[in-house]
Amino acid sequence: MERTIVRCDKGGLYSSIWIPLVSFKAIRANGARIQWCPIHHRFQRTMPVDLSALTRAERTAAEGVRDLPIP
Repeated sequence: MERTIVRCDKGGLYSSIWIPLVSFKAIRANGARIQWCPIHHRFQRTMPVDLSALTRAERTAAEGVRDLPIP
C-alpha cells in the first residue's frame, strides 16, 4: 500500500497508510486523525503533509519511520 508523509501536532514526521475517508487504526477528526505517533510514543492528532513544504532530508527521514501496521 502507498504510504503518506504525515505530521503530528508535536511536529513528528513519519509515513502512514492514509486512505481518504477510511481509518482502521485511527479516529477521524475534521480532516485529521488521532493515531499512534511512533516518534513521541503516544496518540497524537495527525495530518498529511504537503511534500513541497519538506526538505529532501525531512522527507527521507520521515519515509524511514513508519507507524503501526494495519492489524
